[in-house]
Amino acid sequence: MRISPAILWVVFLSGLVGSGQTLADIAVIASNESPLSALTPHEVADLYLGLTRSVGAHAEFSVVVYEHPDNSLRANFYRILNGMSINQLNAYWARLQFSGAVLPPVRLPDSQAVLDAVSHHSNAIGYIETNRLNDSVKVLRLFQEGQGNDPSVRPVASQ
Repeated sequence: MRISPAILWVVFLSGLVGSGQTLADIAVIASNESPLSALTPHEVADLYLGLTRSVGAHAEFSVVVYEHPDNSLRANFYRILNGMSINQLNAYWARLQFSGAVLPPVRLPDSQAVLDAVSHHSNAIGYIETNRLNDSVKVLRLFQEGQGNDPSVRPVASQ
């Protein structure tokens, strides 16, 4: 007996829904002491793709970028941000690291570590699930689940 791919897909999706595994809304955060008040999706993409380490009027302000190690959150973040898959992202960073051009964002063990690091460094940003937010940080950009990637943000293939 052969099982239809459509049935397998429905079973897979119902397993995700039934298990409570959903993709969370994501907040790009900074310390309350940061001079930044907001970031555009394009600025977030440029920072997380290593295209810049400074933002707008804060040219002297070098940003330390922290990244979440959880592949599901990371995959969701880059999918919403610029439509990249984890495979595309890994290939992109491998190419840049091989050339010696730039290093990828620093990965910390979990959302709490990202929250702690960002809250204690005025020149840092990171991303976490919105349900992990507290008053030690401010939100620079909110990405909501179901939101498509911003068409003004360049996908990696066009860079």
